Amino acid sequence: MTAPALPMTVDRRLEAPGFDPRAILGLGLPAHVLAYLGDHWSPAWLIGRLHCADGWVALVQYVDASGREQTLRLPADRVSPPTGRHR
Repeated sequence: MTAPALPMTVDRRLEAPGFDPRAILGLGLPAHVLAYLGDHWSPAWLIGRLHCADGWVALVQYVDASGREQTLRLPADRVSPPTGRHR
């Protein structure tokens, strides 16, 4: 006997309305990008891209305020090429 499947919820907030992932999909890896971290854009390296059920996710590395290198996954709409939409 198999267990019944649980209902699945998909959070579409990861891809903002009108977001076009081609800006990061066309970049060679690794690529210098800007990542929206908290409330500001910071320089980072795009080191991977994953397509999940929730949409595109970017794997980025950056240096935090304490000087430590951090690696994290961000929704793709929070990553921009340096000349992109970072205002």
